[in-house]
Amino acid sequence: MSTEPAPSTSTRTRRRSARNPRIEVLRLIAIAGIAVFHTFQVPFAAATGGSWAPGAPALLVLGCVSLLGAYGNHVFFLISGYFLVPRAAGHAHDDAYWRDQALATVRRAVPILVTVALYAIVALAVDAWVLPIESVGIDRFGWIVSGLQFIWVYLAVVVATPVIGWVWAHVSRPRAAVAVVVVAVFAVNAYIAFVSPGGDERGLLEWRKLMSAASYLVAFLVGGALAQRSLPRPGALLALTGVLALAAEAAAALTGSLALLDALSFKSTSLLSFVLAVCSLAVAAGRPAGGAHPRAARLACELTPSILGFYVAQSMFSQVWLPAAEGLMSAAGASAGAAGSLGAGFAASMALLFAVLVADRLVRVPILRALRLA
Repeated sequence: MSTEPAPSTSTRTRRRSARNPRIEVLRLIAIAGIAVFHTFQVPFAAATGGSWAPGAPALLVLGCVSLLGAYGNHVFFLISGYFLVPRAAGHAHDDAYWRDQALATVRRAVPILVTVALYAIVALAVDAWVLPIESVGIDRFGWIVSGLQFIWVYLAVVVATPVIGWVWAHVSRPRAAVAVVVVAVFAVNAYIAFVSPGGDERGLLEWRKLMSAASYLVAFLVGGALAQRSLPRPGALLALTGVLALAAEAAAALTGSLALLDALSFKSTSLLSFVLAVCSLAVAAGRPAGGAHPRAARLACELTPSILGFYVAQSMFSQVWLPAAEGLMSAAGASAGAAGSLGAGFAASMALLFAVLVADRLVRVPILRALRLA
């Protein structure tokens, strides 16, 4: 998701040319992981709940896919923290700090709110004149509030950035403080995932639900720490973490330990997802910006402004696209087994992602630019 304020046209041109395409590609990888994760939530729940027994190979794939949701969300917060925290902290001693930061926060927050409003209007129009969407309605709020929890947590962190930057600049060892917070939060997360996951339905302010927001705030802070000092040998750390994650998921799948499979990627508490995301950003940010393939870099920079639009659209229209995807998976599974079902799910996820990114790039992004909000 973009966190930049609305600059002039010439500034936008220079900034787009200076963006690190590796980080933009990482954004696309993250949203692709989220798209796949959302498609496979029901099959994963069925497999770990015992109502579907697809076999060890499919369980392994489902376990790895389940890591992608938290991984992608952590990536977005890490990238935002990587840019926003040092930018705010670097000006914390300016006389006009709070005024300037308030203006910057408004410029970052308004595009988020306008995006939600635009897609809400589209959803209401579709519900009224095209096909009914049960969860959508002018008299309902769940599709705006709980359905977009990640967006509101992201907005809250953006609004809190001036305070975070000021504290960061006035703490003698901010990275050490962040390390303590990381250990504390993921210790609680481990307790939630392996000991006390709670019920299936959790209220918006239930403490386990709030730990999801705390986890993403931690990712934001770690992004700021990475901007000051990257990890040593991040590529090797990423490979090692990937091997450990694969080994853990494989052990759970091969032994049929459904509870372990569920706990390893339990919502945003997954330490594996978090560490993979941290290492991924360290790798992407630690390499020269000009090393990527020019066409791939150009495509990534063109599509990443639409990631926010995809996230909102995927949530608001889940009752439209998800039954269609599940129908494709069911039909493919009937003819080709678990492998066919998984393949159909991946294909449906990527088709939806590409279609919405392109549509958003052609409609919402020009509207924001016309309003001088992008």
